[in-house]
Formats: sequence, structure tokens, C-alpha cells
Amino acid sequence: MVDALAIIVAVAGQGTLIPGFVAFPLAAALLKSGAGYMQIAAFISTLMMVGVVTMPVEIRYFGKKATLVRNAAAFGFSLIVAFAMGVVL
Repeated sequence: MVDALAIIVAVAGQGTLIPGFVAFPLAAALLKSGAGYMQIAAFISTLMMVGVVTMPVEIRYFGKKATLVRNAAAFGFSLIVAFAMGVVL
């Protein structure tokens, strides 16, 4: 099961707007500092796939329903990825 810390960092990741070229070195630094693979996977995957900050623009172009479904599916998939990373690594 995904631990509580992974859910907390997933929520933090979905509300953060950081480009990929900054996020991956940040993940490496967090790993060196002792963060777990599950937590890093949850943070990076929600950071890249879930767009809470960009939601108003996405709603404008794709509609409210499509935006909410995409973000909910991306968040759920991020937790599945975090769990898989925690099991494998």
C-alpha cells in the first residue's frame, strides 16, 4: 500500500509547477538526502502529469469534465506508479 508520506508528497507535487530539467536533479538530491523511491516517484509523477496550477487554462481549452477526468486519472496513476516503485526498488 502507498504510505501516507507518499500521498502527502503527491499532493504537494500536483500543486507545484517546476520544469522537468529542474525536477529530476531535485529528485536526485532528495534521494541522496535519504528520501525513499516511493515518495520520489509520487512527487515526480504528479509534478509532471497533474496540472492543478494550469487547470484554468486547461478547462478553457478542453472543458471542465475532460480536465477533471484527466487530472484525477493522472493522480491515481501516479499513486500506482509510486506503489510499483516502492515494491520493485
